Amino acid sequence: GGCGAPRTARRRVAATAPRRRQLDPGRPLGRSAAGEGLGPDAAGALTAGGPRLGRAAGGGDGGGDGSDGGRAGGAGEARGRAAGAPGGGGRLTAGLSPQEEEFRWLLHDEVHAVLRQLQDILKEASLRFTLPSSGTATEGPAKQENFILGSCSTDQVKGVLTLQGDALSQADVNLKIPRNNQLLHFAFREDKQWKLQQIQDARNHVSQAMYLLANRDESYQFRTGAEVLKLMDAVMLQLTRARNRLTTPATLTLPEIAASGLTRMFAPALPSDLLVNVYINLNKLCLTVYQLHALQPNSTKNFRPAGGAVLHSPGAMFEWGSQRLEVSHVHKVECVIPWLNDALVFFTVSLQLCQQLKDKISVFSSYWSYRPF
Repeated sequence: GGCGAPRTARRRVAATAPRRRQLDPGRPLGRSAAGEGLGPDAAGALTAGGPRLGRAAGGGDGGGDGSDGGRAGGAGEARGRAAGAPGGGGRLTAGLSPQEEEFRWLLHDEVHAVLRQLQDILKEASLRFTLPSSGTATEGPAKQENFILGSCSTDQVKGVLTLQGDALSQADVNLKIPRNNQLLHFAFREDKQWKLQQIQDARNHVSQAMYLLANRDESYQFRTGAEVLKLMDAVMLQLTRARNRLTTPATLTLPEIAASGLTRMFAPALPSDLLVNVYINLNKLCLTVYQLHALQPNSTKNFRPAGGAVLHSPGAMFEWGSQRLEVSHVHKVECVIPWLNDALVFFTVSLQLCQQLKDKISVFSSYWSYRPF
């Protein structure tokens, strides 16, 4: 503080300064942020080989496990840093109270530390989507990965899907029809690929989040807490949209599935009494085959067209051309895509980091209205 202040005033400042706390700057990621089921490559990126969530992510006691303790822990950690560190780092800036000094440190140091961690994590997520890294040459074509489709409830559909980045480059499907013991085989035409819009959209949202963070590099000076909250809200919006695109498949009507270009991808062409749909659900690639039969004009069934759904049930009806059709059988098979699981964990970790920083900033919200730092 100022050297001309009375001795009693200096004692009052010292008495009100919070106690220092010793923090481990290399503290690794907590339990809930790391998530369950993280692949070995992704786990390495978040522990020994990748970004370590120390002070900024841990938020003192309780912050590292992603619980509500992050608020109290984050505030306590900021107080410890502002009150003083070994080597004289705790001197108060002239004219600022201890709480104002904490907030100043939070804006000038802690925010950029969190932004660096977010950039590291999202870079790992982008690599899962085969995005080229910033400042490097564009990568070559994504590698092809073969996934065997299966289901614990049926063996009537078997197949292999080949995923190349955000596109299905090959599909080989066998369908066994029980009523006549017929085996149908159909595959993608060699000149065709099917874009998985969900993966493409999620990748674009990750790219947008990285762009927002890149515009606030180390040289940028945050001056108000509201400015930090605005940035965190924008980044969280993109990450939430990325996650939702993978966790919430589109609801389609049966006529929309029938009109989809996916039905024209196969050789030989699909029979007129079959519909196929492919989508992402969480970390799984799902293939659904619908068997149909025509309703006779004199049918006594009450015709009610089905609405949109991710997965339609037997008995669902729809009109296609001049025919009224009903779903007789539904076959769903799926396979796990490990790197999609990694990406979902990275989204969760990043959203937790953003929320923890927002909580820390919100502790000092009473200072925003009357002075910038």
